[in-house]
Order: sequence, then C-alpha cells, then structure tokens
Amino acid sequence: MKLLLDTHILLWAVLEPGKLNQGLREALENPETQLLISAASAWEIATKWRLGKLPGAGVVVDTFQRAIDGLGALECPILRGESLLAGSWDVPHRDPFDRVLAAQASLRDLTLATTDAAFHQFEGLRLFGG
Repeated sequence: MKLLLDTHILLWAVLEPGKLNQGLREALENPETQLLISAASAWEIATKWRLGKLPGAGVVVDTFQRAIDGLGALECPILRGESLLAGSWDVPHRDPFDRVLAAQASLRDLTLATTDAAFHQFEGLRLFGG
C-alpha cells in the first residue's frame, strides 16, 4: 500500500504517536507500506507554526527531513497538474493544503491516511484511518 500522510497524521506520528489508532500505527510500521509526505504538509506545518496555531511543531519545522527519514517516508513534491486540480476541483472544501493532498492522492493513485471527514467531499479518493 502507498500512503500519503495527511498533515495531522504526520504530526501525530512524529510528536504524539499515542493519538494514532491501531490501524494507522500498524500501517505506518508495516515495512511493505510505502509512506509519502507531501511538500504541502511542510508548508502547512511551517505556516501554522509561524501563526502560533501549532506551537509544538517548531521541532518538526527545524528537523523536517529527519522526521521524514525517521518514519521511513519519501518526500512527495507538488507537481503542476496537482496544483491545477487542487485549485480547480469543484468541491466546497476551502483548505488549500487539504486540496493539494487530495489532488496528489488522486492523481498519483495513493491512499490518503487521515481522520479528517472533510476529505469525503473529494469523490473517488481512497482514505485510510478514520
């Protein structure tokens, strides 16, 4: 399975693994699961940390590559087609970070690891975790 981690799943995995449900923990620990971390998550974490919305995330901002490596994950850059889909997708969800993650998962045929029910707005998206 190829899992693209939603930003909150990434933060939980790095900072508060006890918040992950058993299924997510098992998937993240399974050596056959390929984990991907979007550049959108780096952008979201840095932005929300700067704005004071994620005060505990400074360590992740400072050590982002180490956090990815510690999970055995690969970085997932944002491609032009994903940006275009994220911006033009006709769904009411307004969060630009979520829209990019949904577009990446959709166009790359990935499963999005999330507990955020808002992702159900994106038709055909494969979700795992909640």
